[in-house]
Amino acid sequence: MPEILVDILKAKDLYSGLGQFSVNFAEALQAPGTGDQRFTFLAPPGLSLSGTARYERPNWRKRYLPAFNRPYDLWHSLHQFPSFLPGPRSKWILTVHDLNFLLEKEPAKADRYLRRLQRNIHMAEAVTTISHFTRKELERHVDLRGKHVQVIHNGVKVPTGSPSEHRGRPYFLSLGVFKEKKNFHALLPLMAHFPDHDLVLAGNNDPAYGERIKSQVRELGLGDRVHLPGAVDEQEKFRLYSHCEAFLFPSLAEGFGLPVIEAMLLGKPVFLSRATSLPEIGGDVAFYFDAPGPTEMADTIVKGLRAFGNDQGVHSERSKRHASQYTWGNSIAKYRALYDEVLAP
Repeated sequence: MPEILVDILKAKDLYSGLGQFSVNFAEALQAPGTGDQRFTFLAPPGLSLSGTARYERPNWRKRYLPAFNRPYDLWHSLHQFPSFLPGPRSKWILTVHDLNFLLEKEPAKADRYLRRLQRNIHMAEAVTTISHFTRKELERHVDLRGKHVQVIHNGVKVPTGSPSEHRGRPYFLSLGVFKEKKNFHALLPLMAHFPDHDLVLAGNNDPAYGERIKSQVRELGLGDRVHLPGAVDEQEKFRLYSHCEAFLFPSLAEGFGLPVIEAMLLGKPVFLSRATSLPEIGGDVAFYFDAPGPTEMADTIVKGLRAFGNDQGVHSERSKRHASQYTWGNSIAKYRALYDEVLAP
């Protein structure tokens, strides 16, 4: 039976998209009846999965002396910049989420990241991306040397929780780790157009961008209408999705866009920017901001909510049906087929 190591070290931050991707990937990989491959997980200290998972834990020797790492038939890194690399006797699969560093980093640092990505792709036996957009970005910026890149979309779990009642004001929701690329600041001025609504921006707001948002909230006098609950657990996330009037996601850089599908799975109207992978993931059931100004964005929301409300049952079911294609069962089946392909003599 082939021995496969899967690097899920990004699960150390379970409130991030990469953390959710990593732990859900590992759980789905071990689901009963999914195959006869044997898995070990390179996992953060203290993380335990359900079932009978086997673990390796990180240490300095594994990180800085990869040539001495235990050989596996296959080593799968779930992120394009892993801190731990396989030894020379292990075949390597690399999953690339995005090339957002090209937008986020100053040119010299972005160039270093790009060279590092080029080296990793060159060494990998196979490469996957989580969207067609990311694959196109790779083809534009990296010399693939004829290497085939397979697109395998992320799986998304249906948000679940205990039913609850919402007695407060109607609100819009956005969710994510507070980074400049999330473009949360674009949502604050448009609240002047919705005096009867609040805005909830959920996610870790400790970074510097979070301080900028808090300052802008004070300057606009929105302290009683914009709520920043910080990172939320699954139960609270379910409650926020369940009761929101709409999900707003004006992000400027996404490899996939996990919250978009989560909101759709609960039948919510979703409003997105047209940046990077979002049109691919949102498809024709999302509404899109075609202009960045608050008046134009507010107009898009008003028109979208009116269209959605005119036949809410139909639109809600369309959203759920579109989102339901992104299952972990579909995703893991494609990864397991790739494992078999790479391991074949």
